Amino acid sequence: MNVITHLLLLLAGARLFGRFFKAIGFSTIMGEILAGLLLGPTIFNAVMPSKELNGIIDLGIFLMIFAAGLEMDLQDIFGAIRKKALLCSLSGFIFSFLAGLGIGHFWGLPFLSSTILGLCFSITALPIVIRFMNNYNLIDTKMGHAIMGASVILDVFALLFLGVILNVQHIQHPLVFFKIISSKMAGMVLFFIIVMLVNKFLRSELLSTPQSKNIILKLVSYLGEEAIFGAGVVFVLLFSTATEALGFHFIIGAFFGGLLLNKDIIGVGAFDSMTKTLNSITDQFLTPIFFASIGLYFSIEAFDQPALLLSVMGVAYLSKIVGSGIGAKWVGFNTRESSRIGIALNSRGTLDLIVAEIAFSKGYVDSKIFSILICTSLASLIINPMLYRQTIKKGDDSGGAQGQT
Repeated sequence: MNVITHLLLLLAGARLFGRFFKAIGFSTIMGEILAGLLLGPTIFNAVMPSKELNGIIDLGIFLMIFAAGLEMDLQDIFGAIRKKALLCSLSGFIFSFLAGLGIGHFWGLPFLSSTILGLCFSITALPIVIRFMNNYNLIDTKMGHAIMGASVILDVFALLFLGVILNVQHIQHPLVFFKIISSKMAGMVLFFIIVMLVNKFLRSELLSTPQSKNIILKLVSYLGEEAIFGAGVVFVLLFSTATEALGFHFIIGAFFGGLLLNKDIIGVGAFDSMTKTLNSITDQFLTPIFFASIGLYFSIEAFDQPALLLSVMGVAYLSKIVGSGIGAKWVGFNTRESSRIGIALNSRGTLDLIVAEIAFSKGYVDSKIFSILICTSLASLIINPMLYRQTIKKGDDSGGAQGQT
């Protein structure tokens, strides 16, 4: 079968299983991954991974990361860094990352594979967190603000770190690794300076000048919604090109490019138009195909060593809850609130799977570890809501209403 037929099968299967899982109270992501598992080589062998399919998956990753950047604001990130969220995120990131290195070393995994484990352990899936907080009425609470701020910072940390380590191949000795990390960090600092300068230019030259505002409004009116989306994609592609020129993965540029295109700079109308078009493409087409493609690569080797599977899942789960909970405790939350923050920040199922897929495609992890990371994300989608409900006392308003992620 050709790639068009494969896309049709993946999209139809992902949408069907995604809707079914949502109807019975689970995440659509679980259904989409299961669809790929059933259609792929593991079960029916109806869809096979291919170079053409991988190209479409890369496009999906690009636009998904672009969309993630649009959901955030650079000024909000700076504000979160100055608040309690910083300690929660730092504690959760460091604790989880070291736990991943430790469990990888315990099982004799290569150093880079252990590093990927640590990075995937550390990531918080922002879209899942937003859905989680909506379900439990946490958005406008003190605890919700800490969770959201920490989630944003964790995503930024993870993407920056990913941009560094994805360029370090076939290095097994930690000292050599950290030497190369240092040189890569210098390039990342240069890129971050570029981001700051572009942000300053956009805010000073475009936002404060009435003539510039009128030009943007006229362009929006003349070119239409589709052209605004196209202009945004071109802008983000320029940033992705810059990151690749500096030796980093294109998703770093996609994220920060989206981060700069906020409502204050391009205007509410243009922003809403761009977001609407982007979400239509990603939510209805590319995102289901991406998660279904994850299932294509799933291997039953994940169950060959039950002790490895359970230990990785257990360490991933506990390290994030404990690490983030400790940080929340340090900044003044009580024990029950700290445990809730830790559980919420343990949300997985989007960026962690993107990182795992990229690492697998580059050969940083084998199919067994990749499949174990998939199991870890799926387990989180099931366990998190149940565990959170156990921390809610009857009549405790700070816990929020019960719901299902």
